[in-house]
Amino acid sequence: MPVALSTPPSIKTVLRDVGILLHIPSLMALITLPLCVLANELYAIGPFVLTAIVALGIGQLLCRVGSKAGRSNLRFALITVALSWILIPCLGAIPFGFIALHLAQTNATSPTVLAFQDPWNALFESVSGFTSTGLSVTLRPTELPYSLQWWRSFMEWIGGIGVIVLVLAILEPSTDAYQLYTAEGRQKLIGLTVRETVRKIWWIYLIYTALTIAWFYWVGMPWWEALNHGLTAVSIGGFTITNNSMAAYSPMIQLAIVPTMVLGAISFSVHHQLIRHRQFAALWQGQHKALWLLLGTGAVGLFLENQWNDATIGWFDSLFQWFSAVVTSGFTTANISTWSPGAKLLLTTAMIMGGTSGSLVGGLKLRRVVFLWKGIVWRFQRLWLRPHQLMRYTLNGKVVLESEALCRVESAAVLAILWLGLIGISVFVLLHIVPPEYTIADVLFEAASAIGSVGLSMGIVVPDLSWVGKLVLILLMWMGRLEIIPVLLLLLAPIGHLNAVLNQRIRF
Repeated sequence: MPVALSTPPSIKTVLRDVGILLHIPSLMALITLPLCVLANELYAIGPFVLTAIVALGIGQLLCRVGSKAGRSNLRFALITVALSWILIPCLGAIPFGFIALHLAQTNATSPTVLAFQDPWNALFESVSGFTSTGLSVTLRPTELPYSLQWWRSFMEWIGGIGVIVLVLAILEPSTDAYQLYTAEGRQKLIGLTVRETVRKIWWIYLIYTALTIAWFYWVGMPWWEALNHGLTAVSIGGFTITNNSMAAYSPMIQLAIVPTMVLGAISFSVHHQLIRHRQFAALWQGQHKALWLLLGTGAVGLFLENQWNDATIGWFDSLFQWFSAVVTSGFTTANISTWSPGAKLLLTTAMIMGGTSGSLVGGLKLRRVVFLWKGIVWRFQRLWLRPHQLMRYTLNGKVVLESEALCRVESAAVLAILWLGLIGISVFVLLHIVPPEYTIADVLFEAASAIGSVGLSMGIVVPDLSWVGKLVLILLMWMGRLEIIPVLLLLLAPIGHLNAVLNQRIRF
């Protein structure tokens, strides 16, 4: 006889915690309403109210479905994070689409706004914002309404710090806090508990945001531009409200942007040591030493490559773009689509590596790159050992067991293989979609920028890009922001559930 199936408690826990996370876009939309009034964009109130109602309604519904569920495990915490990170951008796309539909009724509406009538464009912009990537289908950001300019910046600011960190700072989900904390790609605690850690992270983030906005205004940005670029700079997102990114500003302002980008590539544990204990030596330890070496040597290498091919490219543009690629910022001061294939390859490599673990950057993270490098060194060292000698493994100046050392190298290698494999598959698909004038170097660059949450572009991302191309890049941004594993678990979850159903005993 047929089996009476019910929703497993673990799935109910996932739905409940996803419901809690969906309250974030609702709160964001409500915060945006006063700006719509101040900017005299009353037509934008409806779309943001709709966003708040839909997000709150779905969130409450999911919370009620899972109201009696118990605690979950790490695997389902990863699934919770992956599911919420795709549902939240879907809700964040609502203002783009409905504001565009309203303004399409007026004759003076620009093509920039009209492009968001296409749901794929609205979703792409929202995913790019919440993942703090910065790839954009916005043709001319200056033509966007103030409400959408703010919404893009606000999404990146929240996405940069992470919705999980925000929720853990103000709520107490049923799933173990540390499981959710690590599921979003974080590991190290800077407090005695997860709650204390996320609150310290938020205080650091708020302080740096306020200082960055004030700094931009002081060096000459108008206050509205300083506000928006302050949010996207500290979150290393890359969205701007100018038509040519940071090339719109004077060299002095461009120079002032560089240290704000680097701030986001430094781990919060080091920020905490600097602010609380004045331990400046922490800036030259482990992966941070690799960061400074990479920034310095890479900038010189990119400058020499540019000089070899085009002597008109100055040292500052080379330095700025290298820093922007390494820290996955996405700001630009030059048209990098005209640079040589060698320069594009260098920037692609930088975007794949990224900055330090525990910071706001995307990419593989230098911690894993260092592990991979050490794995290569250890391999050759073992070849030189004499029969009576033992191998000594050191990490961050400390001797560790062979099993621990090899486990870290293996973990880094697995993620690197997944990372490069996804880039390879996406490049193969995109080559059949993009116009023929784009080379494989351009497509590789675009894919690395998407999965690395960078935002630099060769011009492939445009409103007219086919929906397949947008979907590929959306998947890369989503998977790259969560470091692939949570998304794979979510995609494989139905298979696991089906196996559980097939193995369930039939009760008569």
